[in-house]
Amino acid sequence: MKGAGLVTLLSVTATAAAPSFADRNPRPIVTAKSTEAFAQCFAQAEDERSASWWFVPNGKGGTFSNAGAAKVDKPYFVMISDRGTRREIQVQDVAEGSPEAGGIKQCI
Repeated sequence: MKGAGLVTLLSVTATAAAPSFADRNPRPIVTAKSTEAFAQCFAQAEDERSASWWFVPNGKGGTFSNAGAAKVDKPYFVMISDRGTRREIQVQDVAEGSPEAGGIKQCI
């Protein structure tokens, strides 16, 4: 009986810890600003708060992150995708109310 209880507890814990489908595919934020305008604005917002960041352009947008920076346990990713007349901004591990979220809202 103890074995069944332990298996049930482990199953519930694993299910609760697993990411949901919604977490992997959040709804994109849309802006009419060019990739360059959004990137310059977001970079300035990060610089103003002396945050570590990097940007990698990919020809149709690019990615911002703080991955690899000292004292960063959970890096964020901000992906910009050029969709012709608009840009889609996908965010990963950007907490609501965080400085990064504020920078995104300021720059869209």
